[in-house]
Amino acid sequence: MDASITVSRSRAASDISGTDGTAVVRAWAIVGAGFISFMLYVVYHWVTAPYFGPTVLPPGVEVPLQFKIGTRAVEIGMSLVWIYFIYTQLVKPIRQTGQPNTLGLLGIGFFFAIFWDPSMNWIQQGCVYNPYAFNMGFLSGEIPGWMSPRGNLLPEPLIAWSGGYPGFLIWGCLFGLAAMRWAKSRFPAITNLRLGIVGVLAVMVFDMVLEMALIRFTGIYAYPGSIRALSIFAGHWYQFPIYEAIFFGGWWGLCAVLLYFKDDKGLTWVERGVEKMEFCKRSNFRKGMVRAVAVIGFCQTVELFIYVLPMPLLTANADPFPDDTPAFFTVGTGMCGPGTGLACPRPDLPIQRRNDLDKFSGAPQISHEQGAAVAAR
Repeated sequence: MDASITVSRSRAASDISGTDGTAVVRAWAIVGAGFISFMLYVVYHWVTAPYFGPTVLPPGVEVPLQFKIGTRAVEIGMSLVWIYFIYTQLVKPIRQTGQPNTLGLLGIGFFFAIFWDPSMNWIQQGCVYNPYAFNMGFLSGEIPGWMSPRGNLLPEPLIAWSGGYPGFLIWGCLFGLAAMRWAKSRFPAITNLRLGIVGVLAVMVFDMVLEMALIRFTGIYAYPGSIRALSIFAGHWYQFPIYEAIFFGGWWGLCAVLLYFKDDKGLTWVERGVEKMEFCKRSNFRKGMVRAVAVIGFCQTVELFIYVLPMPLLTANADPFPDDTPAFFTVGTGMCGPGTGLACPRPDLPIQRRNDLDKFSGAPQISHEQGAAVAAR
């Protein structure tokens, strides 16, 4: 009799195909929990570091008024957008059904993606931020294996991106969803693979247009360390590397594709089976938490492989910073430039590692121009 009870229980835990119906969501939740634990470890070491604090503009370095206005507009606008999505996609659905919408969970996943935002600077600096924005520096220097120096000084715009990452990325997903729905209505026989490609390409275009507008008109960030042959407006401070749209828009687009293909219960692939987990059966809260962590696991994994790993390799081969790069991006942050003791990256200089600053602190220091003059004699 005990054996028959065991058999019946094992059958109840399996779906019609004989496989564990909770395996997918369980695996993604474990992956998500691993990423969250790692990020908390890095954040702890960042906030307890002696250097923790804002990167402020030094005397004599000014930010033009238009970029002050643009930066504050992004901070306020994106905060309002995120509050709107929190209410419509998390609070309101929980009140009505006990569960948040997947779009809201994806917004949470995008919030955690801020952790990897400056990952293109892993080997050497390529992106810069406006220190006029509210910032506390950033945690890059505490990520194990981070190479480029002074990563802690990068003025990551925390208020702007806390709303901007979920807000902008949710907008992009909605754009990708609209493109896929249009393609499906226009070509009913289109395969799922081609439909997914349509969605990813649409988000890539969305990213390119949005980022170029943000850079040019708000001055909140820029990509001076880019490969000019692969950039739009190459040679100017507002240049935009096309590969940013390909890699960042690529992982972002796959999140839109995930959102498109839901089952009849409104669950994406990574959430399916959550209702079968014993841990979740009697608690809407635990069910929502497992779904959220699973979605975070998907977002983090796709971002890591499609964006975080390839972008530093491209930045390591970037051309020099454009001559018209505003001083508030370089000298203003203290990361590189005249008077900072560290030259901004360029191909004729060796790549500086963060431990090189201490290793060679006692060595004679001469400027690049002085070194070129000595070599010419």
